[in-house]
Amino acid sequence: NMNKITKANFKKLGLALALTLVMTLGMIISVFAATGAINGYKTRASSTIRQQTASASTSYDYNGSVSVSSTYSYVNVNTLATGTCTKNNGHYSHCSVAFSAPSNCHSVKIVSSHKVLAFGQTWSTKTSATY
Repeated sequence: NMNKITKANFKKLGLALALTLVMTLGMIISVFAATGAINGYKTRASSTIRQQTASASTSYDYNGSVSVSSTYSYVNVNTLATGTCTKNNGHYSHCSVAFSAPSNCHSVKIVSSHKVLAFGQTWSTKTSATY
């Protein structure tokens, strides 16, 4: 009976499809950025992703408190197991976080929350990048 695709074969098919998808998506580098202003000074936020690394940053063109909180996810190309990692950073005027995928792993996505506090005002935004 043609309808009886064994579970093992179906798993293999799924694995092959997922791997093909990972390889195809691997050609794309995605960068997402946002800009704004507080009191006439520029605010910037960005998330960047590459095959095995990702980073995010928040900056402000004046003295202000800046922060970034990012969650990075990755997939193991052999087992298709996924993992995530979260990092936070805060500073004055500029801050960033950076991630590296473990061995045999490829980047999947980075999602970041950014905040700038200055002149009693808050500027916040979210950025994300998918590999």
